[in-house]
Amino acid sequence: MNKRVLYFMPDNPLKKTAGNNIPPLKLLQYFKDRNIPVDFVSEYHWGEWDEQKIQTFKESGIANDLYVLDRKPYKKTNKLRYFFLHKLPALFSVNKFGIIPPAIPDNVTPAMRKAFNMLLKQQEYGYIIISYVTWANLIKHNRYATTAYKIIDTHDFITAQVMDRKGFRLGKAFEEEVKRLDMFDESWCLSIEERYIFSHFGRSKQRLGLPIFDNVRLPAVEKKYDLIYIASENIHNRRAAAWFFEKVYPLLPSHLRICLIGRINHSVTGQYSNVDRVLFAETLEQYYAQSKVAICPMLSGTGIKIKTIEALSFGLPVVCNTKGIDGMPDKSRNGCLVSDEPETFAAHIMQLLTDQHIYNQQQQWARETISMFFATSQRYNTLDQVFGVKGEH
Repeated sequence: MNKRVLYFMPDNPLKKTAGNNIPPLKLLQYFKDRNIPVDFVSEYHWGEWDEQKIQTFKESGIANDLYVLDRKPYKKTNKLRYFFLHKLPALFSVNKFGIIPPAIPDNVTPAMRKAFNMLLKQQEYGYIIISYVTWANLIKHNRYATTAYKIIDTHDFITAQVMDRKGFRLGKAFEEEVKRLDMFDESWCLSIEERYIFSHFGRSKQRLGLPIFDNVRLPAVEKKYDLIYIASENIHNRRAAAWFFEKVYPLLPSHLRICLIGRINHSVTGQYSNVDRVLFAETLEQYYAQSKVAICPMLSGTGIKIKTIEALSFGLPVVCNTKGIDGMPDKSRNGCLVSDEPETFAAHIMQLLTDQHIYNQQQQWARETISMFFATSQRYNTLDQVFGVKGEH
């Protein structure tokens, strides 16, 4: 069977500004380790690509080839051509009347689909992987994709993500999401809860596609920080950061040292004398090594929380909300202390910082969780079943 993979992910997996880029990079590494040829396809604006980033990706050798498509060509260079070749076809592709928007977002434009089809015409693929249901229509009624084994990597439960939008209708949205999943032979879910839901309503094969993480032994260095908090700047992280600094932070002793890393710093506008801010870190290992406890506040959002798993992989106990353990196979003995109440959240933090026995127990459970569910050997075995590979890592 043809093993060549076409892997579509709108973002750039080499970007280090968001946790959602970690699983795609680990998947590309799997293909490289297993000598499976893979062509990576992305979207120009979504991935914030430029010539330098394209060159860096190609030089990394993480994929056989890279194709960066533009869903809105000519928007800046030729307004008239943009209108007739993109805007007008996009308007009437919504439905036959061109007036009713889809129940959940559809990011595929006629221009994007045309460019994608050109790739399928010039190269035959044994597997096609599409990331996110919002891009699923790249293969809808696609005569160039009939022979390939088609996989949707869901990443998120889109119906839940758009519930706050004006005109949202739960039945229509969920029905549309399931229909898109059913266009594929197999669906990968990052969350055990989402796999459970889709397995009861969808016809495609459901597989738990947990991200790949291994236990990291950190160097023994001075613990400069009591808490480490890493987050990008999306709506869910902004809500969570506001909750933490408004509700929990005032309950903590002022002598605690907190390291705040990531674009979330843009949204945390208050002045906090005990908070060290790092807008961007090329590598996080040194900061995890200098920290005692990780916090992952999260009040909304879907799917597994990558920053929770990442912190556990570095051997740090985590304090989080209920949403922070979404998707995790084990909800209790996993290295996380969980609460949605500010007082208890703060108490969990202090408990870990003052009780060495509890700290050691949570740290042990963190390492066991990574070994049991997320380790490279575990995840590679699952992927080997998908791609018909027999090998050892």
